[in-house]
Amino acid sequence: MQNRRPASLNVVPKDTIGTTWALPEGAIARLGKGFQSYRNDSDIALSSDGAYFVVGTCVGLWWYDVSSMSLIALWETERGMISAVDFSPDDKWIATANWDGVIKMLDIQSGACVAQMKPSEEHSIYKHVAFSPDSKWIATARIATASQVGTIEVLDVQNGVCIARLEPESHEGQSNYIPQLRFSPDARYVAATIGKQTYIWDSRTGGSIAKFIGINFAFSPDSRLLACENPYTIPHTTPPRAASNMSVWDITTGEHIAHFTGHSNILRTITFSPCGQFLASSDRNSKLHVWDLTESLVKEIYADYDWARVEPFYLPDGTLLATVFMSETIEVWNVQQRRKLWAYERQPESMGDQWFSECPKLPIAHFRSGEPKTIDEKHTFPTLHEPLCYLYPAVFSPNGEILASGRALKGLVLWDVERKQARDILIHDKLFTVFDALDFLPCGDILAVSRNRNAFKMWRISETETVSIAEFTSPVELGRHVFTVSDYQVAFGGKGGILYLWDLERNQKPKSLMGHTEHVWSLAFSPDGKRLASVASGASDKTVRLWNVESGEQIGTFPLDEPRTLTGVAFSPCGSVIATGMIGELRLWHAETLTTLFVIPQSQTEDPYALAFSPCGKYLASGTWWQKGMEKMAIRLWDVATGENIHTFWGHTTDVQSLAFSPDGTLLASGSFDGTILLWEVKSFIGS
Repeated sequence: MQNRRPASLNVVPKDTIGTTWALPEGAIARLGKGFQSYRNDSDIALSSDGAYFVVGTCVGLWWYDVSSMSLIALWETERGMISAVDFSPDDKWIATANWDGVIKMLDIQSGACVAQMKPSEEHSIYKHVAFSPDSKWIATARIATASQVGTIEVLDVQNGVCIARLEPESHEGQSNYIPQLRFSPDARYVAATIGKQTYIWDSRTGGSIAKFIGINFAFSPDSRLLACENPYTIPHTTPPRAASNMSVWDITTGEHIAHFTGHSNILRTITFSPCGQFLASSDRNSKLHVWDLTESLVKEIYADYDWARVEPFYLPDGTLLATVFMSETIEVWNVQQRRKLWAYERQPESMGDQWFSECPKLPIAHFRSGEPKTIDEKHTFPTLHEPLCYLYPAVFSPNGEILASGRALKGLVLWDVERKQARDILIHDKLFTVFDALDFLPCGDILAVSRNRNAFKMWRISETETVSIAEFTSPVELGRHVFTVSDYQVAFGGKGGILYLWDLERNQKPKSLMGHTEHVWSLAFSPDGKRLASVASGASDKTVRLWNVESGEQIGTFPLDEPRTLTGVAFSPCGSVIATGMIGELRLWHAETLTTLFVIPQSQTEDPYALAFSPCGKYLASGTWWQKGMEKMAIRLWDVATGENIHTFWGHTTDVQSLAFSPDGTLLASGSFDGTILLWEVKSFIGS
C-alpha cells in the first residue's frame, strides 16, 4: 500500500507544538489543542498502515506521525468542533464529522474536500463515522436525544446520498447511547450496540438481519460469526458485583455457537485471531483469556499484569500483542511470550495518556514503526506530555509572567507567557480535584476552590505543595455553581438564588446572602473587596444586585426598564463602574448610585457573556456566547467613555467563557468551551 503523507496544512516552521498554527488574526498564541471528549473514542483514528494518527478537537484535526509521535499538520480549522474521524482502509481519504452535523471526506494527500453531507435534522452531532472495508460507504451514528434512539445511516459519501437508514427498536427505559458501530469485514453487515443489545443490519438495504442480547462485540474475519459480551450481576454479593460471559453467534442462522464463562469481571476487549479459530478477551481484573472456538474451551489464561488495564490485539501473522496500562507506564507486551517489549513513561492527565487510552492500538503501532526497538528504559516524547484541554477561567500572575488555568480533570497548569507554553503542571499525588475558581494571591501563591456536590474546599497552591485551608458543606443542593475569588474571600452560588460569602482570612464560616430567587449566573468583587455584584437569570428573577461584603446586607438592586436575561458582571479597576452583559446589550452603571451610564446595543447573534476591564479602566472586553449558525465567536473591545467598539477579534469556535487582561494591559487572554486559551495582542488598540 502506498504511504500517502498528509498535506502539511497550517504548519509554522520552528513551532513544533502548534502554538501558533492557524491562529486567528490578532492572536499571538493558542494554549491547548482543544476540547476532546473523554467518553468518545471516535475522535482519534490510526491510519491503516500505522504511519499516522489524527485527533479531532474543537480546534480542528491535528495530524501526528506515529514513528516520532510528532505533530505534522492541522486541518479543518475554519469551523473545527470535530466529533468523529476515520481513515479509509486504503488510506486515501479521511472522514470527519463536526458538532454542526457536517460530514466531510477529505483527500489525505491534498487536504481537499472531495464530498460533503449535512443531515436534515437540526443539532445532529455524530458519535461515529466508520468506513466500510472497501472504502465505498460510511456508517454514521448520531448522538441521541433523551426521547429518541440514536440514528444510524449508511452513506455513499462520494455521491452525497444515504443508501440505508437503520432503525433500532426503541423501548421505554432503554439507553439510547451507541458505544460501538462497525462494518463486518466483508462490508455486508453493519452492527451497533444500543442499550444491552447488539443489532445487525444489511448495510445495502438497511434491512434487519439479527438482534442479540449482549454488548462489546467483534466480527470473525470471515464475517460469519459475532462474539458478544453478556454482562450480569453476581448474586449474593454486597455491594452487587458485575461480571461477564461471552457468547458467539452465527449471524445468518442465529445459532448459538459457543458460550464462554471464566471472567469474573466486566470485559474490556474482544478480538478474533486472523484465522478465526481463537478469541482473545480481557477483563477489568487484568486477566486475558484466549479461547479455542473449535473446542469451545479456554486455551490459555494470562494474569501477568498486576491489576492493570489490558487491551489485546492480533497481528496479521497471528501474534497476540497487548497494550498494558500500568500506574507509571504504558507498555507493549507479547502476550504469548509473556514478555514486555516497550514502555512509555506515563504522564497522568496529559494528551498522550488520553490518546493511548482512547486508541490502545497506537502504542503497538509506534512500537512496530521504524527501527527495531529494545526495552531498556521508559521512553517519552514531548507531544505526549502536553496538558489536556482547559474549560476553566485563566488568570494572570501579579507580575504577568504566568497564566494559570484549571485542568479539564484535575490540578492546574502554569503557562509561561513569554515562551507561550506550559511551564508547570501541578498534580499532587493525593489530589483528585477539579478547580471551579482560582486567583493569584499577592505573594504569588494560588487560591482555588473545588467542590464535590455540596462539599467545598479551599486550597492554597504553591509550586511545591497544595494545602486544604478550609472546608464547607452547603445544607442545600446548589446545582451548577458560580464562583469568584478576591484575596482570601470567596463568593459562590447557584440554583435557588442562594449566595455564600466565605472570609477565609478571618476563618469564618460562610455567611448566606438572601435576595435572589433564581439561578445566579455571575459574580464579581469590587477591587477593594468590600462589595459584591451578583447576576441572576430565571423565570422570576432577572436582576443585578449589589451587596455589602462586611455586613452581608444588600446595598441595592440595579433598576432595569424591563426584565432581561443577564449573562455577566464586572467591576472596573477603580470600582466606580460596573458592566453587565444582557441578551441584546451591554450596560455600564455608576457603582455608587446604581444608575445607567449608557447602553451599548448588541447584535442578536452576539450576546455578551464574559466581561473584563483593562487595568487602566478605560476599556472593556466582551466575549460572545455561541448561537446557531455561528462559526467563530467575537471578542470586542469597547471604549468605556464613549461606548465605541474599537476592535473585534474573531477566533474561538464556541462560547467565550472568560477574559483576563495582563497586568500591563498589553495582552488579553480568552478562555473558551472549545478547550483553548487564546492570547491576543491589544497594545496597538488600547495602549499600555
